Amino acid sequence: MKNWFRKKMHNFIFPPDEAPKLSRGNDVVSPGETLSTEPIRLSIYRANGGMIVETRTYDRQKDRSQNQLHIVGHDEDLGHSIAKIITMESLRG
Repeated sequence: MKNWFRKKMHNFIFPPDEAPKLSRGNDVVSPGETLSTEPIRLSIYRANGGMIVETRTYDRQKDRSQNQLHIVGHDEDLGHSIAKIITMESLRG
């Protein structure tokens, strides 16, 4: 009996035809909808003398993953270097 009441209250508060939506900039994305671009994945490894940043992207048209390695020296700012790496990878794609 409790579950019936709980479902009734849920449907009253969140009507089925008004499913919650996520916003993407000025567009509205439904929960089941996926974004149209592939993400840039970053992996950061410690190394002697600095860090290694690996970027991975997937190209659907060629059905290939592309990996790039970037070296950030211990004397460089990691945050600033990652910002440059993301900018370069975004321009490459």
